Amino acid sequence: MRIDDHIPTSAHGAARRRFMKQSSALLAAGLAIGFKLPEAYAKNGDPHPRDGEFEPNAWVRVLPDDSIKLVVHKHDSGTGTRTALAAVVAEELDVDPFRIEVITPENPFYADYIHPLWKVFSTGGSTSVSLEYDRLRHAGATARAMLISAAAKQWKVSPSACSTDNGFVIDKVSGARASYGSLAIGAASLPAPKDVPLKDASQFKYIGKLRKKRDAAQKVCGAFEYSIDVHLPGMLVAVITRAPVIDARVRSVDAKAALAIPGVRQVLQIPGRPDVLGGNQAGVAVLADDYWSAHKGQAALRVEWEDSLFENFDSRDVAARQAAWLDDSAARVVPTVTNGDAASVLKRAPRVIQASYSMPYKAANPLEPINVTAWAKDGGIAYWGGLQVPSTAQEAAQVIGGIAADRVVLHELVSGGSFGARESKYWLFEVTWLALQTGKPIKLMNSREDEMRALFYHSASHHRGRAVLDAHGNLSALQLRAVMPASPEQWEPGYFDRPDRMDYSTTEAISKYEFAYGAPNVDLGWVRHETGIPTGWYRAVSYIPNVFAVESFMDEAAHAGHRDPLDFRIAHMKDARHIAVLREAAARAGWGKPLPRGTALGVATNRAYSSYVAVIARVTRRDDGIVIEKLTCVADCGLAVSPAGVEEQLYGGLIWGLGHALADRIDIRHGQVQQTNFDSYRVMRMADMPDIDIQIVQGDPAKPGGVGELSSPSVAPAIANAVFTLTGKRLRETPFDLRQAVRT
Repeated sequence: MRIDDHIPTSAHGAARRRFMKQSSALLAAGLAIGFKLPEAYAKNGDPHPRDGEFEPNAWVRVLPDDSIKLVVHKHDSGTGTRTALAAVVAEELDVDPFRIEVITPENPFYADYIHPLWKVFSTGGSTSVSLEYDRLRHAGATARAMLISAAAKQWKVSPSACSTDNGFVIDKVSGARASYGSLAIGAASLPAPKDVPLKDASQFKYIGKLRKKRDAAQKVCGAFEYSIDVHLPGMLVAVITRAPVIDARVRSVDAKAALAIPGVRQVLQIPGRPDVLGGNQAGVAVLADDYWSAHKGQAALRVEWEDSLFENFDSRDVAARQAAWLDDSAARVVPTVTNGDAASVLKRAPRVIQASYSMPYKAANPLEPINVTAWAKDGGIAYWGGLQVPSTAQEAAQVIGGIAADRVVLHELVSGGSFGARESKYWLFEVTWLALQTGKPIKLMNSREDEMRALFYHSASHHRGRAVLDAHGNLSALQLRAVMPASPEQWEPGYFDRPDRMDYSTTEAISKYEFAYGAPNVDLGWVRHETGIPTGWYRAVSYIPNVFAVESFMDEAAHAGHRDPLDFRIAHMKDARHIAVLREAAARAGWGKPLPRGTALGVATNRAYSSYVAVIARVTRRDDGIVIEKLTCVADCGLAVSPAGVEEQLYGGLIWGLGHALADRIDIRHGQVQQTNFDSYRVMRMADMPDIDIQIVQGDPAKPGGVGELSSPSVAPAIANAVFTLTGKRLRETPFDLRQAVRT
């Protein structure tokens, strides 16, 4: 029996088709049909290519039965990526994006699918739509041009005499119509044109006009299948008890009670892989016929652990250690923005404004906890799941089992959220080891408790800002230090040997590409500080702490100079689009107008991925504390391909940012994570939600910017700045205690 003989049927269509081999990679059967190379068929002796299928490029498939399939090569974690990218191709192909099937590529490692910046097959960083927009439009336009040429050849007319309409080529003179499917064979025999004209924006039917999301009805009624729904014959479900103290090893396991539970089949010790950056901790896995049996078996386990060097680690000490590291002679500053001589100005200034800001460890906690299924068979291995970084599956297969890249099969499914959690490696390492040990299909599932304690958190951070103002209350000198571990340390070993020692994932918002403000003397820099705690990716990564520090400190500088915080920011900015966003947000929020007694506004802003956002928080004093009444958010993301999707992303980001401000915190005592579930790690609930006002500005209608990580970073500083205006108390550490703020 081959691995692909039992590929599950998803809610998107029929059972998956066979996978095909290529010399450098396996063309893996995914959620649906994917990329086909003629040389792959010839090399592997496949006598049955898909007759008549028109595949002009890596994104478009037209079949003689008039079915049309568009390949989306980016992971969708509920963000609407499939909706937006499919619409971009469909616009130029001239077909309704909601009547065609969206599929994932059989060969995700084909060159056209590799991330142009990161050089791996990956999704993240709010780059999916902005980076792929141009070439996906060209893909759709190329396919349309070839279909028109096939029809013109058939009708013996000029291609210029033909037009298209929702999957049909039309002879504008005779009125003859031919469906794309009927032209597939003829189009497949034509050479692809090198340069094709693209639609003018005034002709768009779908781009910039989408108000709904693919698969929404199936998700609402529960019919949509996520990776947690995968089922294979003979499959065992695995749950893992991981080291309670970081880097601890298993001393002994008493599995008698666990094995006595009906349905439990095996208990296996999983060795840790601390030698691999991002590798898994040691653990004990219970394998059972179903999740609940495995969960009961996990509770019945008796595991003793060896001592660990982290037994005395306390996360309460991190901020102080990071602050002390700033003044340590061994600490190296990696400059991010420099201008003039800020150090000299600060040294001789009679008055220096100074403040420090801290954020704790935070957990991603996607709604669908981490889960993945793997089956090792016949010298290869297949994975089913929300594989946000499929290249990591290749790494896990090679590191754990010595399996070559061309023996790795991927079945990419939509996941129920990620927020960076699905960019981690540990779970792929674990399921790979279990699959190789058992030879059976293994579905690894985290409970919420497992998820909460699985490490690879958003790192704790500490910032210190120092500034000098001139006689007019403007910045004369600005210095900022960001103290954090290196974000890609788990993923890019050796990056710190770059000549500039720059970590662009840790210096977001304070780099020369994104820092919004100018002054005669500027000195921004990152100071690397490693604690040994495994950290990982997170939605908006370092924008969150960096924007919190920058926007809080800009507010402090404005008040020190007796300046309006909005005017102060604008006075130090040059980007017209950014200024326009700030002004629009201020106007919508009523900035500068009289407010009811006990009410105040606070502003914060940032730019990221060629997009701009401003958030204004409105807070009110109540008897039991301060209440956040309203968040006003104005965003300029260039062209909004899917306006409804952009609005959803901005809304979700505001909630995410609200969580950073009020709740998100992982505590580690004696090396053990203290939080276990949402009772001890609070997340935002409906009752917490303020009024939300979102306005989308399309500042560059020719090019989309990133949105997914745009709106969350400004929320916490906007709230903190509003609280200061209301109470005179600065909130410099998250999460905020708004009850305490009103009492002081």
